[in-house]
Amino acid sequence: MKYKPNKLKPNDKIGLVCPAFKNPDLSSTKRAVEYLKSKGYQIKVGETCYASEGYLAGSDQLRAKDLEKMFLDDEVKAIICMRGGYGASRMVDLIDYDIIKAHPKLFVGYSDITVLLNAIYHKAKVPTIHGMVGFAFGTEKFVGASEDDFWELMTKDQKNRILKDPFNNAKTLIGGSCCGELVGGNLSLLATMIASDYGADFTDKILFIEEVEEEPYKLDRYFSVLRLSGKLEKVKGFIFGYFTECEPTEKRKGTQTYIDLIKEYFAHYQKPMIYDFPSGHSYPFINLPIGIEVRLDADEKSITILEELYQK
Repeated sequence: MKYKPNKLKPNDKIGLVCPAFKNPDLSSTKRAVEYLKSKGYQIKVGETCYASEGYLAGSDQLRAKDLEKMFLDDEVKAIICMRGGYGASRMVDLIDYDIIKAHPKLFVGYSDITVLLNAIYHKAKVPTIHGMVGFAFGTEKFVGASEDDFWELMTKDQKNRILKDPFNNAKTLIGGSCCGELVGGNLSLLATMIASDYGADFTDKILFIEEVEEEPYKLDRYFSVLRLSGKLEKVKGFIFGYFTECEPTEKRKGTQTYIDLIKEYFAHYQKPMIYDFPSGHSYPFINLPIGIEVRLDADEKSITILEELYQK
């Protein structure tokens, strides 16, 4: 059984949290608050948005408790992470997932938040959103297709909605179609968590993978970890998003590209597969529902949401 959130309605309250890196630019929190208020929402800013402990937004215990408090607050209807970075894997085991199950609500983020997106669905059966984080709100790069897609997902029914690249830059590697729940996110975090009890379950799933600022030899390492886990064989289909700034450096020119590695590691599975789908560390950004049944049509380079994300 899944415990589904409600979609946002006008004047609902949105919570902002930092479950990983601290916020280096506090003006981005102010900008996010002003932006969300301009859209007609009330805002609750979590303690972690201003906390600091080294490079983290407060201690592991504080970040876990701040997240739990947002789920426990019945006035808060959605929780948006201000940023990713690093740190979610340090506190993922400190969270009481029964709290989340008892108070399901929209939880949105990407990058390091991949850890929480998949753990919340895996442990509490609450679908989550691989979606835009707060530091982008109110910025020029968020305007247009990314912003439109964000609010389309947050405020409207999702069943039968079709997600495609607005600029048609996505590409087919292996044709065909398949259906399954969508899981995944950032490659390095998927590989880091693969052997833990908090990692994504790949069995009969459609797996989404993206990455940023990792040279191909590091991508190779992460892909190898996923392959050696034996879990890739159980995946129904693959969606590769942005691999931003993942080209070889000058001293490694002539070595494999990220596309070469995707082909080397995944083509032999002969499962429906697309790459350069617009989700991850670049724009436009298409927001993806984690834990929801979708259809991947690799020939059309589209994702159709087959199951309603929200409570009825």
